Amino acid sequence: MPIRPHPDCAARALRRLLLSLLALAALGAIPAPAAAQTQDSVRPLVRRDSAAARRAEPDTTENFRVSPGRAFLHSLVLPGWGQSELGAPGRGGVYFTLEAGSLWMLLTANQRLGEAREQQRRLRETGQIAPDAKTGLVRSRENQREDWITLSIFWLFFSGADAFVAAHLQDFDVHVNAIPRPGGGTELRATVPLPR
Repeated sequence: MPIRPHPDCAARALRRLLLSLLALAALGAIPAPAAAQTQDSVRPLVRRDSAAARRAEPDTTENFRVSPGRAFLHSLVLPGWGQSELGAPGRGGVYFTLEAGSLWMLLTANQRLGEAREQQRRLRETGQIAPDAKTGLVRSRENQREDWITLSIFWLFFSGADAFVAAHLQDFDVHVNAIPRPGGGTELRATVPLPR
């Protein structure tokens, strides 16, 4: 008789994994101390009008660029990681929560499918259904599990695609404002800075 692991052991292991990932995401969303401030404070003072000083001094006004491929891969490893790297930890947290919720529901659907299969096995042993028949409950639980697998994969790739697009648009400086009008409407204004 083969030894099967107890379903509760796998469920506990998956719960621990999800809680660990949630804790890591929460720690990643906390802003780190600003390293740029310490670099600015220890940088030697040089005259800004000399050409040699401009060449030797690094440009600190430009933000750290994250490549689109890197943002995509990081969001595939941990949904929301790419968004957090791009300076949008709130949006990254939303993707992480959606993925974690989908995985949690997948775990729940898998446990319910196991219970339905056990009930189906007992019905087969007692002769209430044919040996090769499948109960409607098992079919329903299999469909639910497939739905949660599909949704989990969707959120994973959607998070990666969002990080990929956001990385491409990280230098696109457009500001959109919604201004209420006196007559009751709303006016949208987009400000696009042009190079000199």
